Amino acid sequence: MNALAGRVARSFARGMRTYDGAALAQRQIAARLFAAYRRAAPGHRPERVLEAGYGSGHLTRQLLGLRPARLWLNDLAAPELPGVAAEYRPGDVAEVALPEGVELAASASMIQWVEDPARVVGRLCDAVAPGGWLALSGFAPGHFPELRALGSRAAAPSYLTGAGMAALLPPGWRVRGAGEWRIALHFPGALEVLRHLRATGVNGCAGQFRSPGALRDFMARYEARHGGARGVALTYVASWLVAERCA
Repeated sequence: MNALAGRVARSFARGMRTYDGAALAQRQIAARLFAAYRRAAPGHRPERVLEAGYGSGHLTRQLLGLRPARLWLNDLAAPELPGVAAEYRPGDVAEVALPEGVELAASASMIQWVEDPARVVGRLCDAVAPGGWLALSGFAPGHFPELRALGSRAAAPSYLTGAGMAALLPPGWRVRGAGEWRIALHFPGALEVLRHLRATGVNGCAGQFRSPGALRDFMARYEARHGGARGVALTYVASWLVAERCA
């Protein structure tokens, strides 16, 4: 496991107890990604399904509705999901052994954390049989604009647009849909924003505030700039891709 993967694993392991309840945007993204796949492939009935980065199971619960005969679940840091019978493949998706000949490879809100997204997309595509599908979401370069506007340099290493993810597909793939979604969450104040980020583990690459004064200054500027009638906003900018491997 490389240094980046180790940091991400430790961050998400710390937040795993609170992640499921706090990951409101990630839950919406998983549902939207699954819906985009079903719109593109309404008659597809995959028997063999692989999910990378299953986390607390937001996308997994959608995939279980397909009733696959075999389900492989990979994650860097998450424990096995209670009550979910699957073939678990823990470890770095860039290195761990993946199944072959799956009919659907899916991943929600994971690709932004990997150091080499081209390698990971290539590995997921290689796992898919001809005629199979890929459904993938991550986060786009405009992610968390409120934090960026205040000068935050905290970011995942691999923000990609939907078109950027499509550009990583190997030959023999057909894009069936790609784009971005914006999901704005609202909180009572900036402190709750920071608690949300910590609870979801998404601050795994963030630096710490140097002093209590710096923290207070940041929260005051955040509320002054991004506050409103609904509270203070935090906007997720998700990217997505649905593609089909040519038969």
